[in-house]
Amino acid sequence: MSRKFILILLTLTVFAFGISLITTGTETKPEAPTKPVKSRQKEPSFVKELLSDFSMQYRLFKKATLENGRYTYNNGRYTVVFTVDPQFQQKVEAEFKRFKVKYGAFVAEEPYTGKIVAVVSSLEYPDMAMKRSYPTASTFKIVTAAAALDSGLATPKTELVCGGVGDSCSPSVWLNSPFKVKREFAQSFATSANPFFGNLGRLIGKEELLKYARLFGFNSKLYNFPWGIYREPLDGYELALMAAGLGDTTTSPFHQAVIAQTILNNGVMLKPTFIEKIIDNKTGKVVYTFKPEVIRRVVKPETAKEIERMMELTVKLGTVSRRRYFLQLRRRYPDAVIGGKTGTLTEKSYPEGRCEWFTGFLKVGDRTIALSSVAVNNWLYYISGYEIAAVAAMDFAKLYQNYAKLEGEPCASSAK
Repeated sequence: MSRKFILILLTLTVFAFGISLITTGTETKPEAPTKPVKSRQKEPSFVKELLSDFSMQYRLFKKATLENGRYTYNNGRYTVVFTVDPQFQQKVEAEFKRFKVKYGAFVAEEPYTGKIVAVVSSLEYPDMAMKRSYPTASTFKIVTAAAALDSGLATPKTELVCGGVGDSCSPSVWLNSPFKVKREFAQSFATSANPFFGNLGRLIGKEELLKYARLFGFNSKLYNFPWGIYREPLDGYELALMAAGLGDTTTSPFHQAVIAQTILNNGVMLKPTFIEKIIDNKTGKVVYTFKPEVIRRVVKPETAKEIERMMELTVKLGTVSRRRYFLQLRRRYPDAVIGGKTGTLTEKSYPEGRCEWFTGFLKVGDRTIALSSVAVNNWLYYISGYEIAAVAAMDFAKLYQNYAKLEGEPCASSAK
């Protein structure tokens, strides 16, 4: 074989090998690791479902039994430990029996954690706390106030000249009545003056007011929670009614407690929960331990503080300042701070009657709770919906020295 032929053969071989490299590619997939990679442990399906469903938490709490000083529920595989404080819960339940509250509910929540510490409904109607078709009445003035203050449209000292008396329910009177009164923001909040808030709502505007209603949770579908519902106002007349708390806007006691919690927590809304911890019965291990969860920042910290101070005025010189049980509370616990917003409107769905709200808070010693009370009363009743909160607050104040110390610090976010 000649040298020339050998050279040609070698050239063809090298060329063919190069074509093979081009065709198959020079990059290869990395080899599988010799050691197994640890995957993130997933939450059991029951735990995941429970933590994402507030209504489910409430249903299980109603089946709970008291063991070792805590409410617990055992489904065989898991034991759920609830956040509700048994001493406080039982005190409020006793008050509902004492005052024969037929249609009503009370909710209390820790403002810096979101833990539900008490929930009581009428014995004959045990789901009143979840009902979200109560009219918001003047408690909606909290949302209107937040929109005006947070946007810089007004301050607590802002004054408006309004027509009609304070409890007038007609926007045409507020705008056209020859009887004119100069009203101040903070005073109007405390006394629940409809003309001031109706006019303020028109100045705020529909889009801005609805934005803050949504920030406070209205029309939300999050978490299977009983959020309030608003119907969008069709004109300026309906906008004024909505801003004063007389529009087509409804809510639940749980939602009202969350609104109060948001104000107390410097404007940050936390996820409300019943769940303290969940234990796997097979292994004895705790598979979930509570930690606060932020939903959103609703208003600026300074706005929340301004509203909190106006809520205090409601008790000092406003709509409940001369109510019997609020007077008792202030006399027995002079160092306690209580504030809130009242609301009164006829409940048109079942049960029908006079719907009375108190949405607020109590600070006593180093303890603070956000609270909400409501009652729907007919011609015969033994306590107002406002004063359910005052009576419960006195029970809390009496117990607070023995009350379990709040865990965690206030959460920050960068919630008539």
